[in-house]
Amino acid sequence: MRCVVFTKPPVPGTCKTRLIPALGAQGAADLHAAMALDVLDAAQRAGLAVEVSLAGDMDHPWVQSLGVPVSPQVSGDLGARMLAALGDGPAMALGTDAPTLPIDFMRQAAALQHPLVLGPAFDGGYWTLAWAKPIPELMQDMVWSTDSVLSETLLRARSLGIEPQLLPFWYDVDTPDALALLKQQLRILSPDTAPRTRSALHALGHRRSPHSP
Repeated sequence: MRCVVFTKPPVPGTCKTRLIPALGAQGAADLHAAMALDVLDAAQRAGLAVEVSLAGDMDHPWVQSLGVPVSPQVSGDLGARMLAALGDGPAMALGTDAPTLPIDFMRQAAALQHPLVLGPAFDGGYWTLAWAKPIPELMQDMVWSTDSVLSETLLRARSLGIEPQLLPFWYDVDTPDALALLKQQLRILSPDTAPRTRSALHALGHRRSPHSP
């Protein structure tokens, strides 16, 4: 199963922007980089054929160090970029905002026991979409980054006679509340879960606030 991970280079000011007030631009970028590496590692440990679809500088040193195939995203909205990157299928899409996502969830998506698999996210989107072959109607003319993306995707799929398999809910770490949840979760999970994210959060905890004198 091709697993296409959508991400961007950790350039301060361009990633995890809603966490910048709490972490600073550099801190938010550092956390983004760590989370992305943990997601890539987990997907590889799940046995998936991992590749990256990149929005940003292909020559960035961090990108060059990833050790997996990297392709540039096409122009257009998220739907156009996902449709192009996922290709003819079967394939699944992952973001890099869920560093503690269980490996078993990834394997369930990759098993592809239905024509369409969705991993619901608590923010109203989805943490994965996997399909046996492209379903362009799910990507075209969608209003992205809203709390209705999942429900609209389900409506469209069912209008096409497709009943998706729904996996367990999970959460993206892109707001201060989600960051607080991540910190609480890491306290009780095995130390080998999201080790880079743990290390980044530890470093940020010892870094002076960008607003401190």
